[in-house]
Amino acid sequence: MTDYADVSFELKPEFLKVTQYILREQAGLKSGERVLLIYDSHTPQHVIDAFLGTAAQAGAEVYALKTPMAPHPAVQPGFVWSQLVISAAEEADLIIDMAIGYAEFLVKLAKKGARIIVPGDATGAPHIEDSLIRCLMLEDPRAVRREAKAIGKIMDAGKVMRVTSAAGTDFTLNIDGLDADVGDGFMYDENGELLTSYQITPGGMPGFIVPAGSGDGVLALDGIMLYENVHHIPRDPVFFTMEKGRIREITGDRYVATRLRQWLKSLNDENAYNGPVHINLGLSRMARLTEHLEWERVRGAVVCGFGDNSILAPYYARKKMALSRSIVHWDVQMQIATIDIDGQRICEDGVVGEFV
Repeated sequence: MTDYADVSFELKPEFLKVTQYILREQAGLKSGERVLLIYDSHTPQHVIDAFLGTAAQAGAEVYALKTPMAPHPAVQPGFVWSQLVISAAEEADLIIDMAIGYAEFLVKLAKKGARIIVPGDATGAPHIEDSLIRCLMLEDPRAVRREAKAIGKIMDAGKVMRVTSAAGTDFTLNIDGLDADVGDGFMYDENGELLTSYQITPGGMPGFIVPAGSGDGVLALDGIMLYENVHHIPRDPVFFTMEKGRIREITGDRYVATRLRQWLKSLNDENAYNGPVHINLGLSRMARLTEHLEWERVRGAVVCGFGDNSILAPYYARKKMALSRSIVHWDVQMQIATIDIDGQRICEDGVVGEFV
C-alpha cells in the first residue's frame, strides 16, 4: 500500500467516541435492543470490547460471536456460513458486522427488520481503529452526508454518466431510471425516520448499483485493485475494454493484468467478468489507500465493482433490475478520473466540485 495505517495494540481513548457515534448517531441504537457483534481474529479484542461496552452502556442486551476467520472480501459471495452463525443473527435487532460482509442470510434478515451496521466494511483489521478515528472523528460525517446527498441528487436525475481520465478511461453508462444511493453511513434521516436497515461506515460514496449488461468503453485503472487475496496498485494502468457490461479484454501493467486474467480464468465463472456492477465516487478527505476498505472512500477516486451484485442490490436499489450472480465480488479504482452527468461536471481529474 502507498499509505500508512496505525496497527492497534491497545485501546485508544478516542475510539470510544467512535463507537458511541456509530451506535447512537448512525445505527440509532435504543435501550433494550438485542445487539449481536459478529467478528473474527482479524480484529483486536479491545476494539470488540469497545463496541460491546458502548452498546451495554446504552442499555442494550449485548452478545458477541467470534467466527472462524472470514474469507477475503473478493470471495465472500460464494462462501456458505454455518447455520450456527445464522441462527444467532436471527435473534438480533441490531447486528454489528465486522466479519461477514456479503451474505444472503444478512439480506434476508434485513428484509425481516433487523438493522445491520458495518464498521469498516465488515473486514475487521488490526488497523480498523485508526481508520475509523480518522474518517469519523477528524472530519464531520454529517458534512460528508450533505455533500453525498447533493451529488446523489444530481446522479438520481441523470440519464448518462461518462467517466474519462488522462490515463485512458473513456466509459459511458446509461443511468436513466437508476436510483442513486448516497452511501453516507446513516440509517436514519434528520427527523429520526428509518431510511435503510443496512449501512456501511465510514460513508461518503454516492453512486449506483448497475444492471447487468450495462456500460461500454475503456477503464484505465491506476488505483487499488482488490481481487483473489490481494490488494495491488499497478505500476502502470491496467486497461479493461468493456462491452455491454462485460470485460472483453484486460491489458496494461504486465504483472497485475496477467495475474488478474489467470485468477478470473481459474474461477470457471463467466459472470465474474460482469461489470461494473456498481460505480461510486469517494468523498472522504481522511480515507487512505490502505488494505482496509477505507480506500473505496478516498476523495475523488472512482470505484467499480465486478462479479456479483445480487447481494448488494436488495440493500441499495429501489427498483428491480437485471442482476449479476457470481461467486466473487471484486473491486478496482481510478484515482484521477473525471465524471460528467448529462454534461454536468461532478469531478475533474480527481477533484470533486462544490455542491453544498
